[in-house]
Amino acid sequence: MISMRGRHTAVSLISSLVLAFLGLGLFFSHLHATPPSPQQPDDLALGYGFNVASWDIPKLQAMGFNWMKVFNAPGSRLPVHVLLRVQASAAEFGNLSAFGASMTQLAQSQAGYVDAYEIGNEPNLDASYGWTTSPNAADYAALLCTAYSHIKAADPQAKVISAGLAPTGRVTGNWNGHPGHNGLYQDEREFFKEFLAAGGGDCLDGVGYHPYGFSADFDAPPDVASADPDQNCVNGFCFRGVEKIYEIMQQRGYGHKTVWATEFGWLVTPPDHCRADGSWDGRLWQLVSEQEQADNLVGAFQYAAANWPWMEAMMVFNLNFNQPGLYQECEQMRYYAVQGRPAEAALRDMPKEQPPVITAVDVWPEQLAVIITPAQQPYMAVRSLVIHNIGTEPVTFTVQADAGADLVPDVAPTGDVLQAGEPRAIQVTIESAGRPSGIYTGTLTLSATTAVEGLPAVIPLRLAVVDEIQYVYLPAVSR
Repeated sequence: MISMRGRHTAVSLISSLVLAFLGLGLFFSHLHATPPSPQQPDDLALGYGFNVASWDIPKLQAMGFNWMKVFNAPGSRLPVHVLLRVQASAAEFGNLSAFGASMTQLAQSQAGYVDAYEIGNEPNLDASYGWTTSPNAADYAALLCTAYSHIKAADPQAKVISAGLAPTGRVTGNWNGHPGHNGLYQDEREFFKEFLAAGGGDCLDGVGYHPYGFSADFDAPPDVASADPDQNCVNGFCFRGVEKIYEIMQQRGYGHKTVWATEFGWLVTPPDHCRADGSWDGRLWQLVSEQEQADNLVGAFQYAAANWPWMEAMMVFNLNFNQPGLYQECEQMRYYAVQGRPAEAALRDMPKEQPPVITAVDVWPEQLAVIITPAQQPYMAVRSLVIHNIGTEPVTFTVQADAGADLVPDVAPTGDVLQAGEPRAIQVTIESAGRPSGIYTGTLTLSATTAVEGLPAVIPLRLAVVDEIQYVYLPAVSR
């Protein structure tokens, strides 16, 4: 049995050690860490998404889509999953450490808000890769691995997706020892092989690819020539061209990874005066009717759901780049858009693969603790306990303090309903007035009205009242 004097000594020693490392003054509540973002189980159904200009989330939800690809950080939790495309190009090679630090800062600020990061865009093209630098798969792999390590350290739940490769077709020639390379762009399959050989496949959760349909229907087999434009895929210029990318993944030992179609779509026929514009040269062979766009987009999702268990998410390019005032009338990106065209209703009405029903929550932190001295009393502190619904179904929870314990806090709210993906902060008020030195404990129990993974959760509470808090500082080292 420990004496009160011994208890004082032990508490002072423990608090000294804790505060020396944490540097948090006279008290601490819990180690600051990022609340977890929603877990995505391995068998989650195909993700249905759009590249978006304006974030028309009500329309996405009304269409039954659960992902959107954006180009600016959201800064808050949205009711759909978010893929954020990160700017990454040859310019970052001059200072990879600074690039890594920027990825850490981004992931820390967006933890719980961004579900996946796409690092760069079409790195097998020089225009996307930095304008003045020819594509180099090993260099991109180094850039991706820098982003991967920093993002995962800051937000382990976030997924990292490699930049969507541009389908270039079979490029001839050899540039500086790189096959299928003309100095300006590289055959996406050759680039991908070099990327995997450089270790890039170990620095991603999913492989990004842009399986645009071009002139071919969604079910045209890859690498098959045809006089019928609807079936011509002689250079892999078709939606199913992505199958060749997955074949390479299997051959190189990465068949367990998934593929993300971070852009795909069909280009509809613009007005005649736009077709006469020089910017459309080289694209006229790709044009389809608005009804063909609708049929192919629906067919693509259905084909992937039925045949490609390795396809994790598909982001149509695009939802609403044709909104008024965004681009000039003849800008090509307007004619990939589905808003206001038959494809909008067709995709809305399309049956969608449903994710499995999951009821699960995370509760964070695992304990709450406070250290004070008797002179600080009367004392009151408010700490946050976060409960996060990481499942697919609403969860009704309650919070109850042990009324017979030494430490009985006030809690608000004492219960509520959490929608799928929703976090909630529970305010825990810890008070002390006139307590003698010692360690006081209590518990909070979080429960649910139905079976929920992660509940019940019992959270220990500790209040240490110590005679003296000693500060110990590590020596500074300078060079």
